[in-house]
Amino acid sequence: MTQKGGVRLFAIIAALTLSACGTTATTPPPPVVVELPPQITTPVEPVEEPVIDEAVGLVPPHMAGRDTARIAILLPFSSDNAGARAESLRLLRAAELALFERAGSNLLLIPKDTQGTAEGARAAAMAAFEDGADMIIGPLFGQSVTVVGQVARRANIPVIAFSTDTATAGNGVYLLSFPPELEVARVVEYASRQGVQRYAYLGPQSRYGMAVNTALRTNAELTGAQLTSEAFYTGDVEAMASASSRLARGVFEPITPEEALVLRQSEWVPHANAPFQAVMLPEGSTRLRTLGPLLISQAVDPLVVRFLGTGLWNDEDLLREPALHGGWFAGPDRASHERFEQSYEAAYGSRASNIASLGYDALALAAHLEGGELGFSREAIEDPEGFLGIDGLFRFSSSGVIERGLAIYEVQSRGFREIEPAPLTFDPLAY
Repeated sequence: MTQKGGVRLFAIIAALTLSACGTTATTPPPPVVVELPPQITTPVEPVEEPVIDEAVGLVPPHMAGRDTARIAILLPFSSDNAGARAESLRLLRAAELALFERAGSNLLLIPKDTQGTAEGARAAAMAAFEDGADMIIGPLFGQSVTVVGQVARRANIPVIAFSTDTATAGNGVYLLSFPPELEVARVVEYASRQGVQRYAYLGPQSRYGMAVNTALRTNAELTGAQLTSEAFYTGDVEAMASASSRLARGVFEPITPEEALVLRQSEWVPHANAPFQAVMLPEGSTRLRTLGPLLISQAVDPLVVRFLGTGLWNDEDLLREPALHGGWFAGPDRASHERFEQSYEAAYGSRASNIASLGYDALALAAHLEGGELGFSREAIEDPEGFLGIDGLFRFSSSGVIERGLAIYEVQSRGFREIEPAPLTFDPLAY
C-alpha cells in the first residue's frame, strides 16, 4: 500500500540484537578510519553493450514460490584499496540492517563485487541483470557508476549510486550521496541571511576544490553577494601557507585583546568594511586543522571573519582546533544519525562510518518502493515530496541529482551546535 500525502518516512526503530540480525559469532574486524572525500572522476567513454535478454531471476530455496523483489548491491569488496574494502563492508552491513528492520520477507539482497574497477563494475551489473535485479544499489565510485549505468539503462533497471559525480547521473541513475554543491548552497544561503556580502575561498586546486569554488561563486551571486578573494594550492603545508599569505597578507589588522573580549561577548555580525566577511575552507581532518591557524597567522581572525566548511567538517576530531571554533557547515540531522550508529554497533559490534547510513537509506528506499503501487518506476523514485531517511529529507530530480534538507552547525569546543535545523519539507519557506 502506498502512503498518501506528506513525506514518506523511513522509521528508525530500536536496534536489533545480533541474533535478530542473523549475524554469526564471527568477530567483526576492528573499525577502520576511512576518509573518503566525494569521488569526482573522469567520465568513461561509453562502449557498446551486448544485447540484454529477459532475465530468469535468482530464487533462493527458502524464497521459492514468493513474488520476490531482487535488489543487487554493487560495491568494491575486493578492491586493491583497503579503505574502499572496509567502506564496502560497512555499506553492506547497513543495507542488511535496513533489510531486517524495514523490508518484508519477499525482498532479496544480492551482493556483487565490482573489484574497484570499471571492468569489474560492468561484469557485476551484467550479473545483477542475469539474477533478475529490480534495482541496483551502488556502486561507490564515479567511474564504476558510469559503466553500471550503461548496462542498467539497457535493462531498464534503476540505479541508486553513492558517487557525488553529477556527470554520472540521469536517465535512471540516481545519486544518493552528499554532493559538495548542496552543502555549499545551504551554508551560503544561511550566511546571506546573517548579512554576509563578501566571500573568500582558500582551498585545494583539485576537482573537489574547484567544484566547491564554483558553487561558492554561483550561490553567492544568487544571494546578491560576491566572491571577492580566492587562493588555491596544490601540495603540503608549505603550499597551504603560501596560499594563505596570498589571500590575506596585509589585508586585515590584528585585533587587540580588548577588541577580542568585546567580540567574544557579543553576537557575530559581518564587519561592514572587511575585505571579505566569510571564507570557505573545503578541507577536513589534519589539513583543515592546519589551514585554520595559517589564516590566523595572517590576522584573519574567526572573531571577525566567519570560517565556512563542507561536509568534510563533520568530524569530531576538529573540535580540538580552537581556530575552527565558531565556524559553520551544513550537514544532516545528527540526532537521527546517532540513533543509526547505535543500532549498527549493537548489531555488528563495530562503528559505522559517516557514509554507511547511505547503505541503510538505499535499502529502506527499495523496501518502500517495493510496497508501493508504482514499484521501482522513475515516477516513484522521483516523488517530489521526497523521503525521510537516516540522513534526513531527500528527493531525486529527473536528472538523477539528489536534493537534501540539511541543518547548519557551528563548531564549538564541546561539540557541534545545531544553529538551524534541517527542514522536514521541501517547501521553499521551510527555513
